[in-house]
Amino acid sequence: MKFFPKYLVAGFGFCLVLGLGCSGSNTGQAVPGQEQQLILQDVSDLLHTSAGGRPPSKLADLHRHEQNFPKGYAAIKSGDVVVLWGTPLQGEGQVGSNETIIAYEKAVPKDGGFVLLSAGTVKKMSPDEFNAAPKSGKK
Repeated sequence: MKFFPKYLVAGFGFCLVLGLGCSGSNTGQAVPGQEQQLILQDVSDLLHTSAGGRPPSKLADLHRHEQNFPKGYAAIKSGDVVVLWGTPLQGEGQVGSNETIIAYEKAVPKDGGFVLLSAGTVKKMSPDEFNAAPKSGKK
């Protein structure tokens, strides 16, 4: 029976240790608000993809992209996320440049939470910040 050369055994051991060491220390715990942020980012991608040169004006305008952005679509359809339909969208290069609210978690006006701005920024706001922030479009 022939044995593997020492360098192959050492290389295999190194790869095994490296692989185990790179598994990180993620305990599976989510960061508070992370899921809401991800859903609003999905909504942003859905709205920007569906725009086709003009802002979506109703849920039906988003239907053909539902499969690509299922969490965002479901959140809008269920009412968990409120969209201000017809609000002009901005490109990523316009982040921070006169952005307006285009969508928000339904509890934001009363309790605060995450909002989606027109260039795709997701931001946490208090009820007072939300009420003072620029908005356009219709619910």
